[in-house]
Amino acid sequence: MRLLTSLIIMFAAIFVFAPRAFAQSDSTAHVDTTANVHRPNPTGALFRSAFVPGWGQFYNKKYIKGSAIAAGETYVIIGIISNWRDADKHKKNFQGSDSLEYKASEFSKYEHSRDQRNIRMWILAAGVLYSMFDAYVDAQLWDFKQTDKSFEVYVAPSLNEGIYAGLNFKIK
Repeated sequence: MRLLTSLIIMFAAIFVFAPRAFAQSDSTAHVDTTANVHRPNPTGALFRSAFVPGWGQFYNKKYIKGSAIAAGETYVIIGIISNWRDADKHKKNFQGSDSLEYKASEFSKYEHSRDQRNIRMWILAAGVLYSMFDAYVDAQLWDFKQTDKSFEVYVAPSLNEGIYAGLNFKIK
């Protein structure tokens, strides 16, 4: 429980103080001169997501996506730590025991905890890579405002006391 509290405090402090620490000077900032709006740096977004879960998404002002990524990666990290501790505990138990039956039981628990830890580490790696490249692409496409008109969905009340739903495709 102390670990979870420490992680939450650490992430909160990073999200509050880090933007000031990594702020760009006016001479190097990417600025849209028409609206005087700060354009996110794609490489900066990528590295932010690599080091802190969800930071790149917060940098790109994608707060819901950033919160979901931060919560998911934090959950996986806590699971990895828990499985690592369990694996170490069961390893010590089977190495220090003389009973063959108890050794077999503890070794089985050790293998299970170790395997769960390794699976979660792969999931975390995949999540971090997804987060990094998602933040990079969001920063690259920050000012891309085109709407996709290749298909449209219509939902409206119908004359027969129901709901009319329609789907239109445009093939070019």
